[in-house]
Amino acid sequence: MSDETVKIKGCPHCGNAHSYVLEVERALVLKYITMADFSEQPRRVKVTRIFICPDNNQQYQGTFYLYDTSSDRIKNVSVAGLAEEEDEE
Repeated sequence: MSDETVKIKGCPHCGNAHSYVLEVERALVLKYITMADFSEQPRRVKVTRIFICPDNNQQYQGTFYLYDTSSDRIKNVSVAGLAEEEDEE
């Protein structure tokens, strides 16, 4: 399982952007590599999950995209919590 980060722009409850840590479970598909695999473009996978606004603790549904390939498929995605916000200078 790997951790990835997604930023939801425009929270429906407060209008701010929030960053969340996702736990992404991927399935490694064992197969023979062909010439087509070298030029394969990652596929966009639309994912919808429930998030919690950190400003007012209300739930909302957010949609985002992750990428996978024929040898690295997304099995499950869960929201682990808020990501650490980096200070902008």
